[in-house]
Amino acid sequence: MRSNQRTMRLAVALALTLMCAARVSAQEPETPKDSTFDLGSILYSDDHGGLTISSGKTYNRVEGLPIYFGPTYKDRAGRANLSISALGIIRTSNKFHWDAENLGHRLTADLRFGGRRGFAFGAVSFDEVAKIEPWQLSEPDGGLAAFFLKRDYFDFFGRHGARVYASAFRSDYASLTLGLSSERWSSRSARDNFALFRGDEAWRVNPRINDGLVHVADLTFNFDTRNSELRPWAGWFVNAQYEHGSGDFETAGTPLGPDDVLTDVHHLSYGRAFFDLRRYNRISPKRQINGRVVLGGWLHGDPLPLERRFSVGGIGTIPGFDFRRTGIGTDVGQCSGETVGRPAQCERVGLVQLEYRQELVSELFDIFNRNGIRVRGASFRVKPTAVAFADAGRGWLVGKREGDLQYPSGSIPGIDTWRTDVGLGLDLGIAGLYVAKAVSSAKEPANFFVRIRSRF
Repeated sequence: MRSNQRTMRLAVALALTLMCAARVSAQEPETPKDSTFDLGSILYSDDHGGLTISSGKTYNRVEGLPIYFGPTYKDRAGRANLSISALGIIRTSNKFHWDAENLGHRLTADLRFGGRRGFAFGAVSFDEVAKIEPWQLSEPDGGLAAFFLKRDYFDFFGRHGARVYASAFRSDYASLTLGLSSERWSSRSARDNFALFRGDEAWRVNPRINDGLVHVADLTFNFDTRNSELRPWAGWFVNAQYEHGSGDFETAGTPLGPDDVLTDVHHLSYGRAFFDLRRYNRISPKRQINGRVVLGGWLHGDPLPLERRFSVGGIGTIPGFDFRRTGIGTDVGQCSGETVGRPAQCERVGLVQLEYRQELVSELFDIFNRNGIRVRGASFRVKPTAVAFADAGRGWLVGKREGDLQYPSGSIPGIDTWRTDVGLGLDLGIAGLYVAKAVSSAKEPANFFVRIRSRF
């Protein structure tokens, strides 16, 4: 009995940690992703530095819970702000087993000139586990689904290398960053990680990637005028990326393209772009219409390695279709058929999401909103909001026209080939309850799902 009680307490503590970490980070101004690491719990600090321990704000079948710890230092260097951190990483997989796969690091140095407008230079050395397609689902939704339900909605690979970058920024709204990196990408396997429910089930296979040493040049533009990252009512969000990669990749596992033959090493030089546009519109004090368009994929050069391919489907994109399910007919979700692990193999992807939100009014919830709900000293408010949404998207390969899966570079598949769904939900502020039904495939059953954060 005591063992079960300790397990439940650990589960609740981890869930609250993931949820609170995501909410706190959403309230803070965003910094360039590779300049400084979000420092969660400060154990000791003075005016310039301290010792820090922080969760990675995620939980998954490869790492378990990644824990970052180490010294940090912040000071002024002339007219610039200097930030340095040396964080080690220990992962909870295999019951904290002390091995190379459970250890990593992230060392950063960032020098920023200017306040609301300026530029920055930095360098990062890392040995981390990275998500493939991190744009699909935000945290803590992904981590909580893995911890409680043993459902991991991401695939992962190892990144070990270094990166330098230069960034120009204007306030907290806009930034343009150029980066150069040399990295070794490696396949990672699902490990022994605890899940509160479905303990007898095996984790989904983490698919193999194209291992290799790659040199990457990337250009990223961010523009964010949302009034809130966690619960936005109005504003724009734009994330535009271009990446050029070149390296020697092992092709063991899954072929790189439909016409490729497996060899020991395959040299690739590719160009890839990604574009995520969101608009939030408050049309009245209690009504809102939001829209999102995502386009991404191969631009030029050789076929994309598996680390840089795309897919759609699942609670983060088109929830009327199960994650990584092929279904009947052409697989326009991940372009992979019955490959082990069903990795994302689409070379291009398109996604459109629309939603209408209306805040509900009742005396019960008005009482909660006036006084707040207190749990162990923490206070939060319940604002029930009805949500109606529709989604459409698909992926495809690039090349000579072949059925409904491969299309010439300058064309986009007809809308009648896209996966579509509609759905309804009730967002309570602390969590949202949703149901989605596929429209383009009438035989697909309705899916019920829970989101901690907004759908997008």
